[in-house]
Amino acid sequence: MTDIFFGTTTTLNRFSFLRANDDFISRTIVDPLSPTRLVFYKQDGKNGVHPYMIQRSGKYGLLNLQLNTLPSHLVQIFHDWSAKNSKKTIDLRNDVTLVFLGLDEDGLDEKYLFNENSLTSSFIYPNSYKLKDYPQFKYDKFQGTPYYAVDVTHCQQLQNYLSSFEDVDIVNSMMSILAVSKNESSLFAYSKMYMDWLMRNRFCPGCGQKVIPVDSGTRLLCQTPKNECPVKSSAVSNVCFPRTDPVIIVGAVSSDGKKILLGNNQRHPAGPNGKRMFSCIAGFMEPGETIEESTLREIWEETGCSAREVKIVASQPWPFPANLMIGCFGVVHFDGVNELINTELDNELADCRWFDADEIKTLLNGGDLEDVSLPMEGSIAYELIKSLALGKY
Repeated sequence: MTDIFFGTTTTLNRFSFLRANDDFISRTIVDPLSPTRLVFYKQDGKNGVHPYMIQRSGKYGLLNLQLNTLPSHLVQIFHDWSAKNSKKTIDLRNDVTLVFLGLDEDGLDEKYLFNENSLTSSFIYPNSYKLKDYPQFKYDKFQGTPYYAVDVTHCQQLQNYLSSFEDVDIVNSMMSILAVSKNESSLFAYSKMYMDWLMRNRFCPGCGQKVIPVDSGTRLLCQTPKNECPVKSSAVSNVCFPRTDPVIIVGAVSSDGKKILLGNNQRHPAGPNGKRMFSCIAGFMEPGETIEESTLREIWEETGCSAREVKIVASQPWPFPANLMIGCFGVVHFDGVNELINTELDNELADCRWFDADEIKTLLNGGDLEDVSLPMEGSIAYELIKSLALGKY
């Protein structure tokens, strides 16, 4: 399950230890020969942040531009950000907010981390746009193409420039985002989670003062003296880094593998074709809970069924807004009691059924089954269901 939407491994190496290196960050921005690339976001005023995307021939992709192809007055905005970033000034995100995403090692003979799934091969560019052929950026023994995510909410000049391209829009439709390539979806998930976190966190929860994004946008800094802020003075501070909320998603199966338990959530009524999506059981982990405990609890709370075995299988980032789906299998031993369905405990499911594995195989092969549809291909839910139907668990 390595090729999962939002979780496909690409040639982008995060180089997280370089985020706090001001010299490195500055060079990626101000070096006139740096091939630095940018993806763009804008807030919508409703506690949301959305990507700039380009559409051509019905196909969506993230808008991706080289920094040094921008007009000089826009390049200067990024130079100014670089200077403020080095000095950690309080007005750091007055114009733009940047997050260093990493170096794309695509095309290098020697790679430090990943060797396949070219990040850049599927990008769509505006018709009037011309990429410049720069050499790979080098710093010490590291090299690649630097990537940044940019929030342009407070920079009207950049907004005007981006809107000047044909077929470029700010997109908030999940279905449009799900139409991009798997490689781009990984870049979106990564960058969007940071953009969303920075948008939601502008003040210190300990003292209420402004915080600024340091380490190239990946950590928040409160500038209040340590002894005056309960967050800064605590032994361990867990509010200055982005949060990721773990979510259990479990494919429940009978011990003989012949029955698969799927549910239709109250939030997913029948579509125009009369089909309802039946999917895996899912829910947030709670504090002080193991993955195994959370899996057993979620199965019981949503379906009334009792499982006794848990297998942890795979994971999927889910950037709406910042979840990590932890995929598991839960095995139910039928005994006349364990398999009995009761959806009235938490009333989250509109319907829940034990399906024959052969029925699910029919759906996977493009067949029809009454009012039932499955999750999208490439999602961890689909992959879990597919594995169960094929007996691979």
